[in-house]
Amino acid sequence: MRGFLQGAVSVRQLAASAAIAFVAAILVAGLFGSLQPANAQQGFGNYFGYQTNKPAKRRVRRTRTSKPVEQTAEKNDAKKDEGPSGPVYVVISIGDQRISVYDRTGRIARSSVSTGMRGHATPTGVFSVIGKSRWHRSNIYAGAPMPWMQRITWSGIAMHAGVVPGYPASHGCIRLPYSFAPQLYKMTKMGARVVVVRNDTIPSEISHSFLPLPTMQPAPGGAQQASHAAEPHIELASMETPARVDVATSSLSDDPSSATLQPALLNPIAYASALKERAKADKQSAEEAEKLALAAAQTAGEEARQAVEDVSKSKAEAEAAEAHLAVLEGAPSVPQGKDPADDSSTEASREAMETARTAARSELIRARAALDAASRREAERTPAAFRAVEVWKAAVAASETAANTLKEASRRADPVSVFISKKEGRIFVRQDWKEVYEAPVTIRDPDHPLGTHVYVAVGAEPDGSAMHWSAISGPPQEDRTGDRRKKKGAAKDVPELPLAKTAIDSTGPATAAGVLDRIEMPEEARRRISELLWTGASLIVSDHGRSHEMGEYTDFIVTTR
Repeated sequence: MRGFLQGAVSVRQLAASAAIAFVAAILVAGLFGSLQPANAQQGFGNYFGYQTNKPAKRRVRRTRTSKPVEQTAEKNDAKKDEGPSGPVYVVISIGDQRISVYDRTGRIARSSVSTGMRGHATPTGVFSVIGKSRWHRSNIYAGAPMPWMQRITWSGIAMHAGVVPGYPASHGCIRLPYSFAPQLYKMTKMGARVVVVRNDTIPSEISHSFLPLPTMQPAPGGAQQASHAAEPHIELASMETPARVDVATSSLSDDPSSATLQPALLNPIAYASALKERAKADKQSAEEAEKLALAAAQTAGEEARQAVEDVSKSKAEAEAAEAHLAVLEGAPSVPQGKDPADDSSTEASREAMETARTAARSELIRARAALDAASRREAERTPAAFRAVEVWKAAVAASETAANTLKEASRRADPVSVFISKKEGRIFVRQDWKEVYEAPVTIRDPDHPLGTHVYVAVGAEPDGSAMHWSAISGPPQEDRTGDRRKKKGAAKDVPELPLAKTAIDSTGPATAAGVLDRIEMPEEARRRISELLWTGASLIVSDHGRSHEMGEYTDFIVTTR
């Protein structure tokens, strides 16, 4: 038995030695073969099968890529040259990890996204684009690149190009595919609505008596010809008093028959543009008047200053003349040391003294006359200078008023935003990210939730007789069950759909129409909104209040989680 084992060991040792020798032979052959020409290497390599005459296939590195942008061929061709139709708004579904872009015609683009991961969740709610940058670096995460950035909060949430693995992976931002981010960047403008929801929702067309109609107004007089001298001064319509400007039709044409023509009515945005043109002309005139008033005030002030200096100088000369005359009159006619018996010398001294006294009296008269004249000039120039200063101050105030009027007109040219909060029990109006108006509002059945609904004015009839609205509705409370049902990856594609139609008599308090049935808007609020309402306007109704994310340079922000 022992012999058998020893024999087995010997066989194993021989096999191992043979294997080592074989490998060594291969290594030596390879070493020397590497020094031979390429054709020699090729034959040797082919023998062992690790080289061939065909080039080796390159291993394809497989990476998970995001879905391409979804657009119908018809819309893609139409949008290439024309761009979106009407206002653009965005719906981002966290549960589906998908972004949908809409305009007046319906959905125009869709793509996958990657939102915030656990611990850095993307907030849900209603936002808007408050900043855009072609190339941006993060202020929070060590300068991380954020190309095609569109900010929606100042605390660091933005849409930007990045890695989209098919599941939430960001620190709160909405990452977009690199192929889609530039397209979205071009589609949107500052202020574009961005709605982030837990589960996807499809906007619906809606018509409701609660939604205001725009107030059409005649063009302000002189908006086109602001320099016409005969035109009356037109002030900007404030939120307190609606503008009603009468335009003389007789000034439009010398033809008497034209007097029966009615001036064309302008929608609120066109009216604001006309006011802006008029305000620009008024501001330019006010600035020119301010410059002229400043120059006049400076000239008058210089003259008044010179008059005061002349008075001071004349007064000093008069006092010196009085003192000199007093000295001469108090001096003896014959200088001391003169011999009174010397008649010729004494007479000459008397004559010289009298001549000096006469000259001193004349100088005093002249000095007093100069003082009187300087005093009269000073009495005229000083009040005139003060009046010129007051005119200049009035011109400055007028210039500031014209500048504020221009700002107001510029603000009115932007879409108006309205927010009705059940939590706060108030209606708020903003335009150009500035507060315009707020008032209490009544909501029936306050114990029943409203949800969060966004109504976007996507179009209007030219005469203002109707507005076309699109509603985006969210549940009363965010439902997270969709996330648990979803696996990693984007949801299955759904067919391209137009805006769904919502009837006014929709049942349930959380429907877009049912919510509006429960709100009683003050007539004053309705009037003011109507003065500013046109395409691009939006109305938000929510159980929630204004978010802490809101600030001076934001539109309404309503966070639902």
